[in-house]
Amino acid sequence: MSEQLLNAIEKVATTFEEFKKVNDKALDEVEKKNHSRAEELNETLTKISADLESSIKDRTVLDKKFKAQQERIEILEALNDRPRMSVQDKAKGEMNTTFLKCLRSGFQDLEARQEYKAALSKAMEVKAVTVGTVGDGGYAVPEEISSSIETLVLRLSDIASAVKTVTAGSSDYKELVTIHGTTSAWSTETGTRNETGTATLRERAPTWGELYSYPKASNWALEDVFFDVATWLTNDAADGMSQALSAAIFNGNGSGKPTGIFNGAAVATADYNSPLRAAAVIQFVPVTTSPNRLGSDNIIDLTYTLAPRYRTGAQFMMNTLTQGAVRKLKDENGQYLWQPSLQAGQPDRLLGYTVGTWEDLANPTTADGMVMCFGDFRRGYLLTARSGMAIDRESFTTPGYTKFYIRKRYGGCVLNNDAIKVLKLAD
Repeated sequence: MSEQLLNAIEKVATTFEEFKKVNDKALDEVEKKNHSRAEELNETLTKISADLESSIKDRTVLDKKFKAQQERIEILEALNDRPRMSVQDKAKGEMNTTFLKCLRSGFQDLEARQEYKAALSKAMEVKAVTVGTVGDGGYAVPEEISSSIETLVLRLSDIASAVKTVTAGSSDYKELVTIHGTTSAWSTETGTRNETGTATLRERAPTWGELYSYPKASNWALEDVFFDVATWLTNDAADGMSQALSAAIFNGNGSGKPTGIFNGAAVATADYNSPLRAAAVIQFVPVTTSPNRLGSDNIIDLTYTLAPRYRTGAQFMMNTLTQGAVRKLKDENGQYLWQPSLQAGQPDRLLGYTVGTWEDLANPTTADGMVMCFGDFRRGYLLTARSGMAIDRESFTTPGYTKFYIRKRYGGCVLNNDAIKVLKLAD
């Protein structure tokens, strides 16, 4: 493990201990009705909270870099163990090289484009790649770069990496969800056997749209041999696509994009009530404390509203402001509910469950806001993707720059609306 990561983890630990001490003092002063002193301590707590948030972000970034480095080492070791480069690997390498050469010229160099098409054709011939249909004027993004972009999209968006992701061969992909499970019965050795109840199946079909990114680079940068064009393309594309994908999973309206979890307004109706909630509508748990703010009891209520069969794979999702508010909460024994990660590769935890960041959720003081989700998101939401990512070059609209249009089709819908619950503040 890198020294930087170890230092970042240690800083999170020491800052959180300081945070707890100041918060405890502030609560004591409130009980003593020494409001001026409590206000001073809360101002200090706000600064410490900001430092803690910054430390957690630094730790998370370093942790992701450490994981990526480990993955690269494993790949290189695996490649080194191979007796020789396979025909497929050689074809992939040629395709990547010619693609990047095309990219540097803004796809204007005819000779480079011909080399790329020849390399792509050869790669497909030896079954080194599988490329879907690419529109007129478009170019298939090599598998390695496409995979890197998609991996970063999922890593940058906690919710996108939490849901079930399926690569679909067509936009007609559907899944069936069991509503009421098949029933059973008992009998003696020779007793009669009557037909038991049969599960009700619900068909779920994602709505589709094209997710795209529109990065641009200066022509001088593209021509500079020291400019890492592949990394630039990956990072620039992933950042924008991550935000768009996260927002679509939140409240996408299904028109040219996935249908989000909150496209249909959440209701208070419990699971299996008659009539059943609509297939895309989830249950909300109201915040009942007064004044209208998060409390430890609300989070516990949210946790136990989720059926036990979904809790094993469940996690919390909330934005960073809500995380800051939740860090102050204690249980009835005076223990803090929040436990920051003090180990590389491990996430922060709340009530023992993983905490993910989803900035689209409401702030902890937003009236009528959906502030916190808890559930098994892999069972609750379906994200589908068509294989193959394509790139187009835009003609010069900004002098000195070349723009690239990177695109891929995604679909999505609520899969099992019993598997996700949301905490909702009052109006």
